[in-house]
Amino acid sequence: MKVEYRACRKCKLLVDAKNCPVHPEEKTTKEWFGFVFIESPDESTLARESGFTSKGRYAIKVR
Repeated sequence: MKVEYRACRKCKLLVDAKNCPVHPEEKTTKEWFGFVFIESPDESTLARESGFTSKGRYAIKVR
């Protein structure tokens, strides 16, 4: 079965739920473009510059 990811509008985390696990009050959206996978946020320059502090998939652009 194909997983359809949704993005949180606040933190851009990609999840397969209708609400973000980090921000439970925030609904997720299907309207996002591009993603990055952060494996080691402490060692990643991209994660540091983008503000991603935990491991996971993040959308680049969220509407």
